[in-house]
Amino acid sequence: MSTTSNKSAAAAAPATSKPLLTGPKRQHFLPRFYLENFSVNGLVAVYAREQDTVRLQQPVNTGVIGHFYTMEDAEGRKRFELEQFLSEYEGKAKPVIDKLAAREAINADERSDLAIFIALAATRTPDVVDSLKAFNAGMVTDIMKRMFNDVNEVATRLREDRDYAGKPDDEVMAEAKLMVTMAQNDGLKVSTNHRWAVGMAIKMALEIAPIFAGRDWLAVHRDNEKKSFITTDAPVFLTTVAPRANGFWGVGFGNAGALVFFPLKESCTLAMFGDKGDLRHTEVGTEKVRQLNLGMAAKCQRFVSKRSMNHVFPQRA
Repeated sequence: MSTTSNKSAAAAAPATSKPLLTGPKRQHFLPRFYLENFSVNGLVAVYAREQDTVRLQQPVNTGVIGHFYTMEDAEGRKRFELEQFLSEYEGKAKPVIDKLAAREAINADERSDLAIFIALAATRTPDVVDSLKAFNAGMVTDIMKRMFNDVNEVATRLREDRDYAGKPDDEVMAEAKLMVTMAQNDGLKVSTNHRWAVGMAIKMALEIAPIFAGRDWLAVHRDNEKKSFITTDAPVFLTTVAPRANGFWGVGFGNAGALVFFPLKESCTLAMFGDKGDLRHTEVGTEKVRQLNLGMAAKCQRFVSKRSMNHVFPQRA
């Protein structure tokens, strides 16, 4: 059994000190070093699901969005603390991934650092951020529908507002009717601030990270160099150790039966499950590599990355 680091995920959060006002405009939600783990001759083969096309491209131009993690302060200045924070954990994760791929031992701090990196990989993607925006917008819309569902009640609240003092009753009723109509017929469009959604995604990662750190870790290595693992734009694959009946809530990272896969390199994938904190290594054959790749590809959002166009992509298998 491995020991658990005393480092907490909360302590990993970006520190608020001197404002960081400079940083890269092009920001990767899939780190460049990580994509290079799946490259050949400096290129990765990217399968685009919607277009059903495969192209070779450089990791530096893959999984990148302008100012995706850049924040803006009260003075309107662009702030790069979050991008720097993510970069720091990318730097910490790289040597740990190299060690696991080489079947070397890692210490508790290294396990914690990689757990944070993987948790961030699970939540920092555009699709998770967009999902948080949609969830928040839906929740606000539902609240508005509940608050503005009765014309007389809305009119009563308006009359209590000083801005409506002295207004004729017919004008108050007309505005109340308009508010109710808009709320009940989706006339109000709620948009969620991108920076808020990104911040929530990072907060979620820091809550998930200790769960990952405490799981049993199994480094799954290929037994044939001609076969390779893939990664995707949703690189953290959540499933279950054993089949389970369909339920309303599904499975979450904190469930006892959760099984999480994260490709480390083309040669190695990390599986996390259980609660003992062990670390083991195993080898798998061609069929198991194929099954893992199919599972990863099925959960991708827009694209799959692989080392070569000569290898068949899972969707085409």
